[in-house]
Amino acid sequence: QASLIIGKSVSLHAPRSTLHVFHSALRIPHSAFLLLVVLTLSAFSQPFTFQRQIAPFPVQDLAGDLYALPFTGGMNRPVLQLVDIDGDEAPDLFVQDRASLLTFFRNTGTPQAYEFEWVTDQYADLEVGDWFKFADVDGDNDLDLFAEKPFGSIRYYRNDGDAQNPAFVLARDELRDAANQPINADDLSIPDWADLDCDGDLELFLGRILNGTVTMYDLTGFTPDNVPIYTFVTDTFQSLTILTGGGDRPAGNAANPQLHGANSLSFADIDNDQDNDLFWGDFFANSVLFLENSGSCATPDIAIAFEQYPPNAPVLTGGYNVPRFADIDSDGDQDMFVGVLGGAGSRIIDLAENLYFYENTGSPSQPTFTLSTRQLINSIDVGRNSIIRLVDIDSDGDLDLFLAPQEDLASPNHSNSRLHYYQNIGGAANPQFKLVNTNYLQYDKQYDTNYAPAFLDLDGDSDLDLIVGKYDGKLSYFRNDGDPQHPDLVLVSENYGGIDIGNNSNPEFADIDADGDRDLFIGEYNGNLNFYRNTGTVANPVFTLESNDYFGIDVGDYSCPRFTDIDGDNDLDLLVGSDNQGITFYRNIGTPQAANFVPDATLSFPLHLFTSPQLADIDADGDLDMISGSDGGGIIYYDNREIVAGVEPAPGGGDFPETFRLLGNYPNPFNPETVIRYQLSVVSEVELAVYDLLGRKIVNLVGARQAAGEYRVQWDGRDQAGRSVVSGVYIYRLSVGGTAQSRKMILMR
Repeated sequence: QASLIIGKSVSLHAPRSTLHVFHSALRIPHSAFLLLVVLTLSAFSQPFTFQRQIAPFPVQDLAGDLYALPFTGGMNRPVLQLVDIDGDEAPDLFVQDRASLLTFFRNTGTPQAYEFEWVTDQYADLEVGDWFKFADVDGDNDLDLFAEKPFGSIRYYRNDGDAQNPAFVLARDELRDAANQPINADDLSIPDWADLDCDGDLELFLGRILNGTVTMYDLTGFTPDNVPIYTFVTDTFQSLTILTGGGDRPAGNAANPQLHGANSLSFADIDNDQDNDLFWGDFFANSVLFLENSGSCATPDIAIAFEQYPPNAPVLTGGYNVPRFADIDSDGDQDMFVGVLGGAGSRIIDLAENLYFYENTGSPSQPTFTLSTRQLINSIDVGRNSIIRLVDIDSDGDLDLFLAPQEDLASPNHSNSRLHYYQNIGGAANPQFKLVNTNYLQYDKQYDTNYAPAFLDLDGDSDLDLIVGKYDGKLSYFRNDGDPQHPDLVLVSENYGGIDIGNNSNPEFADIDADGDRDLFIGEYNGNLNFYRNTGTVANPVFTLESNDYFGIDVGDYSCPRFTDIDGDNDLDLLVGSDNQGITFYRNIGTPQAANFVPDATLSFPLHLFTSPQLADIDADGDLDMISGSDGGGIIYYDNREIVAGVEPAPGGGDFPETFRLLGNYPNPFNPETVIRYQLSVVSEVELAVYDLLGRKIVNLVGARQAAGEYRVQWDGRDQAGRSVVSGVYIYRLSVGGTAQSRKMILMR
């Protein structure tokens, strides 16, 4: 039985629209969503309802294999744990990667064959800092939670629910010991809880950054409100001092064995001898250190057995590895999982393949680990801080996808960005994307990072040219010397128009003054917007700087402007992505000719720290969906589940007759023309017309008796008198035998 949890209601401070946010606990396979955003427009009172989806349509990688979960947003520094959170005997997956929150993947497979389904990026709204550990510390057969309180303290969440229905309560914001002193976990180091002495209680172990030693606390009781009391035991547990080699060499390299740093501890009885062994990840170690316990519960004896683990095929990354163990396939032995946080040898090399799974193909007492995958969550991930663009690059009527990371993982020394091209091989109404090029145009100059593409017809020849923003603050111009169906983009200038805004230029083109040509807006590193008015023409644009502080907009860092008519009043509103403020919505309370932007509210999509939003009708259903790049180097997608503009019932009421169907137009948004599709099941008198949002008829496209079949009608954005209409939202309405259906479309000139 699905349930809906309602909370965090936010209203836009303007009379024409209201924004509500709903956190959902619905379980929807492969299309689970975290929230609903309902935006009620002034016209027709139809709401936008956005749903977060992870696999709404197929996406193939370069080899043609389907991504299992394409739109998770990617991961950079995943800390993970597998636990059975819902009591179904299948380990579920939790990952902390961004913004101190927990991402939850429910295991919907069987105990023998796992299958992870994304559920939420904000599990129970818990704040976990940079690490977390589920553990049944109070022995009541459900999992409690320890987590970091920035910077270096420990939070304790008590589970007041049960094994099937957890309910976490913040019992201590800062865990203190028996002497009432805060327990210091060392910032960036990850502790562990384990029953080392086999007395049924979980001891606490903390690795120390300064000297590579281990501090131990013993569990000695509970407070009246059932919070564990830990008593300090020693700062030199087992007399261990962990020294490793540099991050660019294997752990323990004799050339430089005297380094220690941020670390992670993980205890597990890996050899089934009834005592806990210790695994250690370190900032300066490319692998995982294995410290075997050759003693007993009463007298543990822990010492380094392998400096690279597993010995047969060791983990080798840029460093700072976080090992975790769970029996994912229910065969009675422990499998190994490793989150790669990126140590001294990383830079960006571990930003995509950073969630390793080693299957134990041996036995409980003699483990043999075989690498199964370096990307446990199979998702689009090109590195970090990805910028996205949807555009019909080949003029086939559907939207293709371009994605650019801050630095490309495959570029030489990871020193420059690249454009990744995903072609839509499905269609307008049934999109299916395939990665066909990871270096589109072969444009990858060294030290040229932070590509931000924008496509438009810059020279008035009816095909799409390309402008690319870059780290150096300039714009590169690629002229299309091909045709709309066969683009041939040729580099003309790497400093288009002599424009230089400083750092991280992020261009957007929009006709902000409704004079028929596109003006230029550029986001930048400092978070402001630069406005260049087009004082030329469509075919010969001249961009003249009018403001480097457009309407005083400042979103902190990495502003990413995108224009669209959100509220359906025929003028362009503004969405601005950012590095750490999500997406900000600026409503245009002016006119199409004279814009006036005011902040209306921050859209409460729980998007990741870095956002590059775009609204587009990806699935040709007549409404705008939300898609965005991510700090994790992937893609975030929200499907618009809006009820289309309306279905008018037949006179006298009753059920809607199944005699015709109005389909989504494509492309949508469009410029200069679009195709409207509809189907008739019987011979009918048909009228197809276009209206504005005030209900005024713009043009009559069809007025005739037609046979059964599918029809396609082109509209070129002109009214009945042949005059071009302004950019905005329009309604196309199909009337058949006294019954009508209508949908929305967006003209963007």
